[in-house]
Amino acid sequence: MRTHARAAILVAMGLTFGAGAIALAGDAKPRARAAAPHASKFTEAVLRGNAKFVSRDFPAAVTVYREAIQLEPKNPRGHYLLGEAQSALGNLTEAEASWTQADDFADSDPEIKTKVLFCLADVKERQKKWDAAKTAWEHYKEYVTAHADAGGAPASADARLQAIETVEKQDKAYEIVRKRIAEEKADGGK
Repeated sequence: MRTHARAAILVAMGLTFGAGAIALAGDAKPRARAAAPHASKFTEAVLRGNAKFVSRDFPAAVTVYREAIQLEPKNPRGHYLLGEAQSALGNLTEAEASWTQADDFADSDPEIKTKVLFCLADVKERQKKWDAAKTAWEHYKEYVTAHADAGGAPASADARLQAIETVEKQDKAYEIVRKRIAEEKADGGK
């Protein structure tokens, strides 16, 4: 489910590049249109990577996004997109590293920074690093509140913080059950 939502984001991001947008109409499989003559090699690489991502060829998307990063290593968009492809492959540690790099370069691009902060909070939560996830969601909320025009949703952070609190309460309550089970195993199941 998350991969489909992120694919939609990538398509939307591709559309912001204008003539080099990803074409989805008419085909079951997306294809990249020829980039406009003025489009940069970085933009062309990102669009090729987006086409690979949308067609669910995540390993190829990773390769192409890495090519884009080599062209513009300080452009946060390449690092962000690489993280998305790595996440789609289930490589959360690598995705987190890519998003952290994107965050390092994203201060001048509030839209990308918003997406990156969301991804960083989400990955901490998916890794069950509850304290780090709470801190990351708070940071996301503060940022999107201060940058309302960047497309973030402070309510998302509130919902995730509430969900983490619920999980922590359940974990604490279940600790008694885990302890009893461990004691029963130690007693030979009696």
